[in-house]
Amino acid sequence: MASQFQALLGADGRVFAPKTLEELADEAVSLRADPPSVIAVHGGDGTLHRTVAALGLAFGEAPIPPLAILGGGTMNVVSGSLRIRQPAGPFLAAIVGAVRANQQLETIRRRCLRIGDTLGFIFGNGLMANFLGEYYGTGEYGPARATWLLLRAFGSALINGPFIHKLFKRFEGTVEVDGEALERAVFIGVGAATVREVGLGFKLNHRADDDVERFGVLAIHGRPAGLIPEFPAVYQGRGISPKRAFSAVASTLKITPKSGSMAYTIDGDLYKGEGPLTISVGPHIEFVKLPAPSAIGEARRVPALSPAEDSAGQSPASSTR
Repeated sequence: MASQFQALLGADGRVFAPKTLEELADEAVSLRADPPSVIAVHGGDGTLHRTVAALGLAFGEAPIPPLAILGGGTMNVVSGSLRIRQPAGPFLAAIVGAVRANQQLETIRRRCLRIGDTLGFIFGNGLMANFLGEYYGTGEYGPARATWLLLRAFGSALINGPFIHKLFKRFEGTVEVDGEALERAVFIGVGAATVREVGLGFKLNHRADDDVERFGVLAIHGRPAGLIPEFPAVYQGRGISPKRAFSAVASTLKITPKSGSMAYTIDGDLYKGEGPLTISVGPHIEFVKLPAPSAIGEARRVPALSPAEDSAGQSPASSTR
C-alpha cells in the first residue's frame, strides 16, 4: 500500500509507514522541521488520534499542516461526522491533482481535545468505555459487530438482564465543567467531543458543533431502560433529554474518579488512568475537503487504489509539498 500511495504522490510528496509509536514521533519531528502543505493520514480513528497527538507534540505552538483523512479503519467516526467519506486512493489522487494545479484546498476547521498529555477528538468513560471493551472483546470489528451489541443491549434492558448492567456500570466521581462541579456524583458515562457522532450515525455529542472553538460535554445519569426511547433523538442529533443527561459547551472538563482510577476511551482507543483527568481545548486542525472537480479530473490521470488494496492492514501517512 505504501508503494501505491507513493506512486500517486510521485515527486510531490513521500510516504511514511511507521511501525511503532516511537517511529511515528520521529516522523512528526521531521515534518516539523520541513512542514508540508498537506499531511494525509490513512487509518481509523485510533490512527488519527495517535498521529495528531504526535504532531501536536512535535509542532508545539506552531500550526499543524492541514490533515486529509484517508479513511482506512472499520468505523471512521471522525471523518464520517465531518462528512468526509472518500475512498483513500481517489481522495489522495485528487489532493495531488489540486496541489499540482496550484488549487487552494478547502478545509473544515475544528479544535481537538487536549486530554491529559495527549490529543484526540472524542472522549468517554463509563458506558462509552464499557461498550468498546465489549466491542473489542471477540477480535471482530466493524458496523455489524457494533449493531449486534446495540441489539443485545436493547434486549437485555427489556428483561433487566446482566449484560445491560455490565454495559451500564456506573462511574462515580466529581465532574467539573468550566470550574463548576455538577451536583451529581454518579453517572452512566461522561463524554467530551469536538465532533457529534460516535458511530453508526448516532450523534451522541449533539453540542459539539455549537461552538467550534470549544467542545461539547455530556454527562448521562438516566436509568438504562429510560435511555432506550432516546435512541431516535440521538440519531437525529437532538440529544438526550435533560431529564436523563447534562449537556453543555465548555472549555475545560475535570473528572476525578472516586476510586482513584478510571477506564476511558479516546477516539476508540482504550486507556486506564489514575487520579484526576483534565480535558481542555486543543490546537486547531484544518481537515481537507475533497477538492473541486478540476482537481479530480487531474487525479484521474493518476492510478488509484483498488478497494482490496484500500482495506489492507497498514496505516501509512503521506505528505505532499
